[in-house]
Amino acid sequence: MTRTAVVTGGSGGIGSEVVSELRARGWNVISLSRRDGTDVSDEDAVVSAFGRLDSLDSLIHCAAELIKRPFADMTAEDWDAQLGVGLRGAFLCSREAFRLMRGRGGTIVIVSSLSGVFGAEKFPGMAAYVAAKSGLAGLTEALAVEGREHGIRVNAVSPGAVDTPMLRVAGVEGPALEPAEVARVIVWLASPESAPLSGANLRMDPS
Repeated sequence: MTRTAVVTGGSGGIGSEVVSELRARGWNVISLSRRDGTDVSDEDAVVSAFGRLDSLDSLIHCAAELIKRPFADMTAEDWDAQLGVGLRGAFLCSREAFRLMRGRGGTIVIVSSLSGVFGAEKFPGMAAYVAAKSGLAGLTEALAVEGREHGIRVNAVSPGAVDTPMLRVAGVEGPALEPAEVARVIVWLASPESAPLSGANLRMDPS
């Protein structure tokens, strides 16, 4: 049986590695990103994209936005853009995934970050990104509770620095994970092999 997955942010970084890994394993994969013609912060666009699916086995939310700027200089538009893609996008896509998975089960994997883990080191200029990733960590736990009765498992991964274009925007130096390393963990969480794990947030620290 061919499984179907939706991957947000699937056109670059960790997301593109997830798409490649899933397809190598025989999954049918739909990539949602601006480059693919879908803004995951746009409710109508998300509802339309998911409305074309008859069924869904996994949603993997990789989409994120990072605008590095000192907090006092950050505009409301900067703030909204980052929370729109990272957190609102996760809400919209997860809601549509729930609607497709109810009665048959499925998995949702949310890519958070060490930036969203309480007590982990934070970096200047990234307040909105940190807020979005912290929200994703909480959303994962909440959705895991609501998904239980529907057979929907929800987990997160929280990697530290990953060697992607976003890391260059962040300007964070030091050891970095390879996107493929993170993708393999994500695909494991999306697959039946990780059952019955739900509500977990796996920390991936390159150091």
